[in-house]
Amino acid sequence: MGESMKNLLHCSVFELLKDQLEEVASKIKSSKVIHLIAPADIEGVLALAQIESALLDNSQNYTRRILPPRRHVSRDQKDEIPDLDGLIIHISPFSETQNSIKITENYVQILPVSVTVSFEKSTKVHNGAVECVSLSAVIAEIIAPNGARVRKQRSMSLAGSWLRSGADANYDPVLSIIRDHLHAEGSIEIRPLPEVPNPVVEMVPGLSKMMLNRLRKGWPEMDLEQRSSAISELVLPTLRIDGISTMRLEELIWHRAMISGNDIDIASQIYAAESDWPDEETEAKVHASTILDSLIVKGHL
Repeated sequence: MGESMKNLLHCSVFELLKDQLEEVASKIKSSKVIHLIAPADIEGVLALAQIESALLDNSQNYTRRILPPRRHVSRDQKDEIPDLDGLIIHISPFSETQNSIKITENYVQILPVSVTVSFEKSTKVHNGAVECVSLSAVIAEIIAPNGARVRKQRSMSLAGSWLRSGADANYDPVLSIIRDHLHAEGSIEIRPLPEVPNPVVEMVPGLSKMMLNRLRKGWPEMDLEQRSSAISELVLPTLRIDGISTMRLEELIWHRAMISGNDIDIASQIYAAESDWPDEETEAKVHASTILDSLIVKGHL
């Protein structure tokens, strides 16, 4: 691995999927031509960026096909997968959660997979789902462990978990474990909201920008207790509003994931990108490709 990258594959959420992820990576590595297919949604783009980065780092040939975004596809409509020579990697972020990745001879469907996780100091077992972005990040890591582009995408491997509705439950073990792993290896910095230079404040309903700015000024001089009570005061109006889970609120107040050298935290980047996404199908496809190219170069949205 690169100097600071710790193997994501060894992260407990991927433990039971290790063989499948290695099988997919070895299929990709041994294929002459790879066809990548994903929907024109941010979830599709973030997953594609991981795999495309690895293929570029490995100088492998691939084609990219962007499917209509989810809002243009009826619930029972199946994606039309073209008959192509070579290996098809079909990223399906909105599929029903399955027990495993679908792997056949020349077709792989990457979709959300259910997992059970336990923590070292606890006997309790938690259920969760690993989604396409983090699965794609692990596959990318196996394909090009020292790839410069793969390294650049690393911080964003958390983004899919943030987008999934798991964080709307009161606890999402997968999000917590991946976040802590990335933080430990230095791919992200975790900061409380007052220490984030340019957050999107609208993500927290009822939060006062004025109060936040005031808190930000006094924050460096405050001790832990003062910080804690000032934050409680800041989020009090939000707690009275329905519509944001405890976990999401905690992440947005105490655990903003930052990429070193970038002023906008990952959750804010995602929020802003989704807000700018075009509705019209053709526009959405073009937009997805443009965002994807930029993401591969910059490593952030």
